[in-house]
Amino acid sequence: MSEARWILDNRTTLYSNCLSITTILKCLISLEAKVLLPDIRLKARGRRSGLFFSMKALLLLLVSSLALAKPDPLELQIAGNKMRLHGDHAGAEVIYQRLITEYPDDAIGHVFNLNTLLTKLTWDPRNTQYDLQIRKDADAALAICERVIANNPRDHSAYYNCGQTHLTMSYLSAMRGEYYPSGRHGNLAIKQLEKTLAIKPTLVEAKMHLGVAYYYADNLPPFLKLMSWFLWFIPRGNPDKSFPYLEQVVLYGGPFSDVAKYIYADLLAGEGPAQNQKATSMLQELSDTYPGNQRFRLRYISLLLSQQLNHETIAAGNSFLRDSDDEIASDLVRLWISRAHLALNQYELASKSFLRIDTERAKGLPPWGWHSLLLTQGQLADLNGDRTTAVSAYQQIIEISKRDYVSSAVIEDAERGLQR
Repeated sequence: MSEARWILDNRTTLYSNCLSITTILKCLISLEAKVLLPDIRLKARGRRSGLFFSMKALLLLLVSSLALAKPDPLELQIAGNKMRLHGDHAGAEVIYQRLITEYPDDAIGHVFNLNTLLTKLTWDPRNTQYDLQIRKDADAALAICERVIANNPRDHSAYYNCGQTHLTMSYLSAMRGEYYPSGRHGNLAIKQLEKTLAIKPTLVEAKMHLGVAYYYADNLPPFLKLMSWFLWFIPRGNPDKSFPYLEQVVLYGGPFSDVAKYIYADLLAGEGPAQNQKATSMLQELSDTYPGNQRFRLRYISLLLSQQLNHETIAAGNSFLRDSDDEIASDLVRLWISRAHLALNQYELASKSFLRIDTERAKGLPPWGWHSLLLTQGQLADLNGDRTTAVSAYQQIIEISKRDYVSSAVIEDAERGLQR
């Protein structure tokens, strides 16, 4: 393969990763250059100057290629999406900054970051540290895509960007108790994503976002669902399309199929035993494909536990602990291992795993994790004859449930614990 041909074939990857001319050589060596360099050495055998000039020519060609081959923003978005799948959040941040800097008149960069932040928000809705950035990116994205739509009402990408933005804002507003804005954004998300597909039916990834929008609209609280037939700002779902749309994106196999697979598995997990098995299989595939993505592995372990696959939970949890240097995530897994041992009546092992958790640090867990920790603390204390600690833990759960959402199963277990 010629040097010039190799550069042209790999220019998008090179451009996505080589952020400045000064880092080209380092970047080149760290990418696919190891495949090319042996070929150069063969040509330059016995002629050191020949190798030098070959490298010089290679770098000149690379500089020219980078200057002339600035990738389409969609290519950068796809590269950033792959980074997110691999758990490379620093790399995704670089892509975000490049998109908004190099394409200031395109909403794609702001929407890319909104999807990144939405992923973080869904893990811990209580965490408000991303709220300001979400609102900032949403305002910027809507200003751009609405301007584009005003100039060209047939621009499918503008509707797509607007629809994704409204979907994120609908979720954030709901988590902050802002139900009118949440309903309004949800309604606009559905309308604009439907418009996207009406203009460009082949944009399969738009079905992923529309499927999610339909799902959440179809699972509104009962009083809101009733009102949706009378008030325009409350979205109406479409249960016949929500899951099928997500499944279509998964089966399509495009660059966003694995994102759709995670969302689909996550939603299926709440749909009963038969669907749990399907969700578990998909999450295992994702965990194997992207071992650096903690979110996939954590969701997989949690689903094993929820199905009372206790031995599998312990095995997968111990595997995670061997690989992870994230202490909060590790505390969460230790908690799940402890609960699996409890279910197996292995009380000593349950206590041993639980005692490895730093309970002060664990206050940084998502709310559902903290509630489960308090319940486990109470149950283990009861088993060890420490009724005072047990009652305190159960009472904390009941008090929290008066001001915040707590799983009904956790509340029932805490109430049973108090009645002992």
